[in-house]
Amino acid sequence: MPIGIVLAPYGTLYPSALATYDQIRKAYERIFPGSPIRLAFTSRLMIAKLLENEGISVPSLPEALAELHDLGLESVVVQSLQIVPGGEFHQAAALVERWRGEKPAFSRIEIGLPLLSNPSDCRMVSSLLPAFCSGPAYRRDPEKEAVLLVGHGTGHPADALYSLMSMVLKKGHKNVFLGTMEGFASLAELLPELKVSGVKIVRLLPFLLVAGGHAENDIFGQSPLSWKSTLERESYEVVVDRRGLGERREIVSLFLEHTRNALKKMENE
Repeated sequence: MPIGIVLAPYGTLYPSALATYDQIRKAYERIFPGSPIRLAFTSRLMIAKLLENEGISVPSLPEALAELHDLGLESVVVQSLQIVPGGEFHQAAALVERWRGEKPAFSRIEIGLPLLSNPSDCRMVSSLLPAFCSGPAYRRDPEKEAVLLVGHGTGHPADALYSLMSMVLKKGHKNVFLGTMEGFASLAELLPELKVSGVKIVRLLPFLLVAGGHAENDIFGQSPLSWKSTLERESYEVVVDRRGLGERREIVSLFLEHTRNALKKMENE
């Protein structure tokens, strides 16, 4: 009997970001042939707006689980595509618990952890940074160019993982910074550190799964409040990389490993 897998991001309204989800789904289909793979948004607001604005229907997590149950599957992994285990992740985890203990129920069901759940995850992501910022035709000079990763942030205690990730990046790389739009550290809190670094160029990257509305508006937008506009007012040359984390195969491989860990846990129960 195949094992079903539900990929569960928050969601997006941007068709280009939807394409990133599709790339992730295809990667899962290659690694887990024969397993039904479903995409489900954890945000009902995103589901409703995407249907209204684009005519695109994406199921909720309960709907995706019900569909796999109706197919007769007995085992399912819900793979969170969150960056940190904040409120959306815990809601998904609570739903998994309900499907474990109520009828209809799966014989076995587990949840795969988000990208960052512990120090080991942070070290793995940090080790991938050179692949983000260098290539055959480009090598970053850390004395002249800083890397600034921009995450979403959250009011949930899981926001502390962004601070941990920031510390790991600083330990492993010179002039690499991580800030958030809605958590710690804000751009205002990072500007003094950038000034001390002495760099003149800032490479700006979204630390988000997909480059949707937050990337287009809050990070790279023309608004005077965007991160790009603010940095340019501070006289930095800003180099933008609009790719979300989900467009980087190295990051997708980390989510795949979390799914494998969930499968192992399920097998040992």
